[in-house]
Amino acid sequence: MSTLEKTNVKPIISNSDASLIDIGDGIARLELHSKLNIIEDGTLEMFDAALDEVEANYAGMLIATEAKHFSVGLNLILLLERAKSQNWDAISNTIHKLQTVCTRLQTASKPVVAATGGMALGGGCELAFGADVVQAFTESSIGLVELRVGLIPAGGGTKEMALRCLEGVELPAPLQNLFPHVNKAFETLRDSKVSQNAADAVELGYLRQTDPISSDQETHLDDAKQLALSMHEAGYCAPDPRDVFVLGEEGIARLNLQTHLLRQASAIDDYTQHLANKLAYVICGGNLSAPQFVTEQYLLGLEREVFLSLCGEQQTHARIEATLQRGKK
Repeated sequence: MSTLEKTNVKPIISNSDASLIDIGDGIARLELHSKLNIIEDGTLEMFDAALDEVEANYAGMLIATEAKHFSVGLNLILLLERAKSQNWDAISNTIHKLQTVCTRLQTASKPVVAATGGMALGGGCELAFGADVVQAFTESSIGLVELRVGLIPAGGGTKEMALRCLEGVELPAPLQNLFPHVNKAFETLRDSKVSQNAADAVELGYLRQTDPISSDQETHLDDAKQLALSMHEAGYCAPDPRDVFVLGEEGIARLNLQTHLLRQASAIDDYTQHLANKLAYVICGGNLSAPQFVTEQYLLGLEREVFLSLCGEQQTHARIEATLQRGKK
């Protein structure tokens, strides 16, 4: 049951997918309330409107839900329908909106805290990535699972994993020193790993070491509110734009060799090898002759390009259909 239903609070703004609620002390809460908090175009429109409102009139914002799951990602039924009808503009627009929202969350002038619990998968994980901090409930199953459905993370997820895996590493550095870090992130995405809990999400790179974890579900959302408030009171400033260090063509070749060996050992099938090679292309920054820094927008462009190309693949359609069928059981 949502906060609106329990308290009859009138939202600041609202649509069928989400509502922005004043929860006091200058903090607003964006509450998702569609089925399984699936991300629709209307959800992304509410994020844009909420950020406009918060930046103008509030001290900070929470992204939260009182439902069991934070968000299971994009609407696969609609995505499949658009892919089969070759409505590339509609798919491109949705992915661009998701990327834009996640970027706005990262660059907003007010602090944003995501309070994750239950499943935060695919686009749901990417929305959490956009927040300054995640206040995770200990029972959080977080993961970028797009390869299961024949796609790659394209709401900034691949870009963010490329960036996060090298946080704390002195850059630039020789490729052989950086490859193990990039390879770990690549394997996490290739295998669509999902955390068993919040501590596991830290190990997988979906949460940062600095993201606090709530062990009491009753206080989880209040913990998140207090965190946003404390960030505001500490004089919050939006972070500077970040460049991402990528490994280029040599990194792609190394990752593709590992994928080839897995295929030879029959550990993966042909289409998973194809998807993994596409993922390697993006996480290493495309056809660059040498390791180098690139902008976040450059990597987001590669994400969109590869995601759209995969939406045209019949085997991707088959994987989405199989996932939807399992969900009905």
